[in-house]
Amino acid sequence: MARPDPDILKRAQAGDRDALDALLRPEMDRVFATCRRMVGSRQDAEELAQDALVKVIRGLPTYDGRASLSTWMTRVTINSCLSWMRSRARKSDQRPISLDYPDTLAGEPAPVSGVQDDDDTTRPRVERALEGLKPEHRAILVLRDVRELDYEAIGSALDLPIGTVKSRLFRARVALRGVLEEGDRATVDRAEDI
Repeated sequence: MARPDPDILKRAQAGDRDALDALLRPEMDRVFATCRRMVGSRQDAEELAQDALVKVIRGLPTYDGRASLSTWMTRVTINSCLSWMRSRARKSDQRPISLDYPDTLAGEPAPVSGVQDDDDTTRPRVERALEGLKPEHRAILVLRDVRELDYEAIGSALDLPIGTVKSRLFRARVALRGVLEEGDRATVDRAEDI
């Protein structure tokens, strides 16, 4: 998203509903899509997207423009998702994540690196593997490989230096690879037992 019109931004920060609508409407699909990629469940994603948008509206008066509005909103959204995921992990009531969401939300679904939409075996394996990752690893993979953000935008969204983004992304990919390889070994072991 390009930088918002300064007049619309000021009016939105002052509480003008029309300006707020003009400012946030272009971002709403991206907020939902990010939540959906992070938590999987459509119902949970809808609730989280609504929660994130409420936080954006409440925080808008303090938005200072250092980061783009889109990046700032992504940060609020990811933080909401991570908090929710941590609370769910504490309750040990994890739900499966799905990489699919309706095309009408934010254009065509973004590709996950190395995963083709028509690959009937790889996609479910990656979805299961993502379930096993720490929320921070899942977040950085979603931002880079699904949302296709560059390192600078990820750093702004997660409030991290670019070097840390790169190292965390590397560790997240290593963790994902490990979970995928572990699943492959388990499949081979079961096949050998037959």
